[in-house]
Amino acid sequence: MTKRISIFISILTLLCFKISSAQYNSDFGSSNQCYGKTFSVVAWVLTDTFDLALPATQTSVENALIGASEEFADLCVDFKLCSYTEVPNHRQDELVRGIHDEEIAALYRKKNVINLYLASNVSDNAPVPVAFGYTTLGTLEAQPDTNLRDAIFLPKGQISARSLSHLLGAFFGLYPTHETIANGVELVDGSNCSTAGDLICDTPADEPGGSSGEVKNCQIIMDDQSQQPETGLTYEVPICNLMSTYTPSCDMHFTREQFNRMLLIMKTGRSYLW
Repeated sequence: MTKRISIFISILTLLCFKISSAQYNSDFGSSNQCYGKTFSVVAWVLTDTFDLALPATQTSVENALIGASEEFADLCVDFKLCSYTEVPNHRQDELVRGIHDEEIAALYRKKNVINLYLASNVSDNAPVPVAFGYTTLGTLEAQPDTNLRDAIFLPKGQISARSLSHLLGAFFGLYPTHETIANGVELVDGSNCSTAGDLICDTPADEPGGSSGEVKNCQIIMDDQSQQPETGLTYEVPICNLMSTYTPSCDMHFTREQFNRMLLIMKTGRSYLW
């Protein structure tokens, strides 16, 4: 009898373990694996003569990294600020992509860590500030060791856990949810979700360039422009996804497939990082 009870308990324990494991892996946003790594970040703050235009501080950068670490917690990954350097009176505090970024990264860079550059304005080849800045997209293959390989550029006024999480997502291989240029248009019916758009199937197809609808109370009020021409279906946009460009008040998150893609690139194309 004792032996039978022992066997029964063992079977029950194994069953409970399988159930709890399945429940964890089916949780929205959870990853299949725990990487267990701390990534080193160095911050370079470009300042104008008086640094009157939205100055950043070491505390604000550290707080943003703490918040971003919380968003990556499902991967057992966090980010640590290793150094914070102000570059005073710099003529390129107004930073334009493709014009100033290469020079900045050549002057101020540490290898094999994430280099975060903060300027008053960060523009993408145009005199219009970029909301979340930009970075080099992570890939499965290690990219050539150029000055821009490990660079993230961000406006000082946008330093936050939200913006850093978005850029770190791109750094580790995630496209914006509204991506159409690199991979083509993702259909709302999901039939090409693995080969088009952001290449992620558990993020709904997003409107190209972001929604034309109005966001209220974490809901989007769709307008006549929110129907996809290719399918005739209405977008159900992922307004609370960290790789979207909406600004709702709801909790932002990554999805499981996004976590798994980032994890794969952490282990391959970004495996050289400290």
